[in-house]
Amino acid sequence: MRSLSLLVVLAVAVTGCARFDDRLEDPFTPAPGPGMAAAPPSTPPGAPPLSPTPPSSTPGSVDPETTPETGPCVDPDPAVIATCLDPAVAVAGLGQRALVAEATGGVKIVSVDAPPEDFGRVDPRRGRVAAIAPSPDFDQDRLVYLLVVGDGPTRVERLARGDAPRTVAELAPSENGGLAFINKVLTVGVGSELLRFPGFRGIGRAENPVVVGRGLGQIHGLCTHGEDLYLSAVTDRGAVVRTADRVIWTWPDQRSAGGCAATGDSLALALPDGERADTLPLAGGAARSQPEELARGRYGRLTGLAVVGDGLLLAGTTNKRGGSPVSTDDRAVILPLPGGSGGDART
Repeated sequence: MRSLSLLVVLAVAVTGCARFDDRLEDPFTPAPGPGMAAAPPSTPPGAPPLSPTPPSSTPGSVDPETTPETGPCVDPDPAVIATCLDPAVAVAGLGQRALVAEATGGVKIVSVDAPPEDFGRVDPRRGRVAAIAPSPDFDQDRLVYLLVVGDGPTRVERLARGDAPRTVAELAPSENGGLAFINKVLTVGVGSELLRFPGFRGIGRAENPVVVGRGLGQIHGLCTHGEDLYLSAVTDRGAVVRTADRVIWTWPDQRSAGGCAATGDSLALALPDGERADTLPLAGGAARSQPEELARGRYGRLTGLAVVGDGLLLAGTTNKRGGSPVSTDDRAVILPLPGGSGGDART
């Protein structure tokens, strides 16, 4: 990862105020004791006082704070905050940080100013992870939920750091799906159905699902905007963003869809084959203008999509599956704001 100073410049350049500087801590932290956060020993008598500033550099020395990092997993684009991932098929906001789910089962926590942290892993067997969502009480229980598709029954897995995953639901087989907690209720899109589990409280199995909608297209992501639930899907008319009752917008030229996310007064949809994300302004639950493209061609196949920090869009790429990967793929990247400019960072 590049230096903190460079990444702070990134955060300011993208939003002017967003920061990604909190840390995921264990639920309980012991109070400082001997050897833990103790004050440094006082200066021995006769010893020169400790200087708060480092000595000046000697001729020919290199300042590590201003020297760019290099290496096979260092991306020169400051918008890239995690590299060398397996296909980053899903992302989920976690306050100032984010969860990244790799198709192969790995779960990481990413932020602007720290290397990715390993959170845990599920076994997709011969399938893949399709979606990820933190528990609505993540600050207390530190639980993460993942949707595994493509190998027998679709599974909802519950994962805690340092523990083996536990299957909380088995649903109809599918090759795609979405997962979210809507008003603290586990909500799953599997195939073309949207299901809710109002009786599930994070303990035991999720049973007795309520069907919210059927025939919604092949669901690829769930997101909320205000009190409304939206989903991204692929139908015979192309990629769509819709509710359970109506289609909001259709992309007839796109035959793939990634995750969706709500930011401000708009929805964003990842379009993997289009190598971009589109933002769709909303008013009263309806589109109020044409979509606007973000990062077209800059990072390849954008698939995972989530809002983090103060309204930033974070995307995960899946270039190792069906794309043209570069040496630092796959990646988690902060997308430019609508109206931004920039060249192709992938070349």
